[in-house]
Amino acid sequence: MASGTILHVNAVGFMAALEENLDRSLRGRPFVVANALSPRAVVLDLSPRAHREGLRRGMVLSLARDLCPGVEIRSPRPGLYRAAEESLRSIGLGYTPLVEPAGRGHLFIDLAGTCRLFGAPEDAAQKLRRRIMEATGLSPSIALSSSKTVSKVATRVFRPAGFVALSPTEEGSLVRMQPVGLLPGVGPVLLGRFGLLGIDEIGDLADLSESEARAIGPRGPELVTRARGIDLSPVDPEPPERRFVSGEVVFEPDTTDPEILGARSGALVAELAFALRKEGLGSRRALVELTYTDGLRGSGGERAARVLARDDELLMMTLRALERARKRRVRVRRLELRLSDIEAAGPELDLFEPEDLRLSRLQTALDKIRGRFGFAAIEPCSFLAARI
Repeated sequence: MASGTILHVNAVGFMAALEENLDRSLRGRPFVVANALSPRAVVLDLSPRAHREGLRRGMVLSLARDLCPGVEIRSPRPGLYRAAEESLRSIGLGYTPLVEPAGRGHLFIDLAGTCRLFGAPEDAAQKLRRRIMEATGLSPSIALSSSKTVSKVATRVFRPAGFVALSPTEEGSLVRMQPVGLLPGVGPVLLGRFGLLGIDEIGDLADLSESEARAIGPRGPELVTRARGIDLSPVDPEPPERRFVSGEVVFEPDTTDPEILGARSGALVAELAFALRKEGLGSRRALVELTYTDGLRGSGGERAARVLARDDELLMMTLRALERARKRRVRVRRLELRLSDIEAAGPELDLFEPEDLRLSRLQTALDKIRGRFGFAAIEPCSFLAARI
């Protein structure tokens, strides 16, 4: 039976592999990519030898040095990495316009409809990988299936440089038997909770009932659905930085009152955030643009380290952007908010600390009420000031 057409390209150890290509003396040696001059430096990437020594991506650099004395530190070279990413994307676009950048060294490519030009998806995938190797020196792991989730799990299984083409009948059995940590959206914190629940494999997660899935957290049902190999999200060629949601408010009369500005911003954030969460999305960046009474404008932005989805998190980011935008002591006539750097909110579940679960559950409950009775069915008392 033929495989699916969704290809995931996973260039394992992307930054470290590029560094090795430029300096062959690094091969077989423990080294990490990190900004050693930063006071809170962390490991951005590492060599296979460093991984075997117990170092991990995201580890504090000082701890990495303690675990592996003498480990070599290479400063990051953003220009080199951007050029390689653009090369990967350009190669993918040579086969189809449906190419989605999915993080450093990762691509999703939909090969549907390319058979006449490049042969079966399996053949096209192998040709594409050869081109990547020739152009960048990288040896990525690649996988074909009928969905983005299954293909991504498969590249994690057949790493660092494997290839697999799965038919629809093979996808479920392959995914089910893998450790639950390989499922996109499951990180260290959530993995620890699964361990307490006896959920060791993706199949254990897939077998949970609807009520059990909800008990995991606000995105539990989505994780269970993905564990079953169900993922209908298409390959989206629009770069994340170009995706955004926006809205505006006009003040009547014009105002300089910080309480009114904050309340109207909060109401706008809640509306935009609700629209994002319905699609399983969140935002990393807020841009606030103000139009003053005299027609002049000011703007300010704020970026978060991770994807934010809850109202309170997005509001704090927006208020910091608003503070940067207010550079004049002049009344404000109009406020426009743009939430951008849109990404799936699911993968950030593991970053929630246990005490944040209460806020996440509250957000889920509010969304259910709004989804059933309309957005205005329930709102914080503080939003009353937004009607002034």
